[in-house]
Amino acid sequence: MMTNDLQQIGDLLLKNRLGKEDWGGDISQKKAANTFLICCLVDYQWRSGVAWKKGEHLVKLLDAGENVWVKISSFRKETWDSKYEEYGKPSRFRRRYKRLWDIANDICVRYDGDARKIWLGKTPFEALLHLWWLGAGDQISRMIVGALRDCGQIKGDSSDVKADVHLRRVLGRAVDGEEIAAANAAKVTELTRQLNPADPWQLDWPLWNVGKNYCRPTEPDCPKCYLRPYCVYYRQHGGADVVLKT
Repeated sequence: MMTNDLQQIGDLLLKNRLGKEDWGGDISQKKAANTFLICCLVDYQWRSGVAWKKGEHLVKLLDAGENVWVKISSFRKETWDSKYEEYGKPSRFRRRYKRLWDIANDICVRYDGDARKIWLGKTPFEALLHLWWLGAGDQISRMIVGALRDCGQIKGDSSDVKADVHLRRVLGRAVDGEEIAAANAAKVTELTRQLNPADPWQLDWPLWNVGKNYCRPTEPDCPKCYLRPYCVYYRQHGGADVVLKT
């Protein structure tokens, strides 16, 4: 792909960034911050709206107010593990639900049960390091840092996107004509840094939105996608509507 085409894609994405996402209320408050972090941690291969409902439902069932991490850590590990179905399968994968117990214990020991202490007064990179240490996972940690910047909880001029399936599909098709493999998430980071060196995070929402509404896994709606003039995938198919096999 020509450098000029990359620049045009970056410019179009920024132009179509309509605003900031709703990350679940005023997370400057302890209870909201703890709920926010739980919702982020269960957000793995769920649709974002589903993950948020699952996380909020879990917090409601635990009925611990602002001390939800203390409540989780108060269970015996085996007891917590056994409540996966009783709590409505909060995470798509049981092992990710189970790790909440380990994270809860670390948050109680290192941050007094208050998620805000993970990020307040820290740079985006410092907060990212703390989230990595907790075991939040590389891509979820990047999403959390971006969300905290959106909410004004972290001060900093730049952070990276979360290389989820939508971003891998949109960027891969636009630049190379095919989706970027999950194992090559680093390529998403590299491309978004090229597209908007000042702050790659600003591309996260518009890329996700294109993937959700136009650049779908099957029957992509190319004619309605504003990236099509510079999209390799669209050019390869002659500008025609296509149906991809699952």
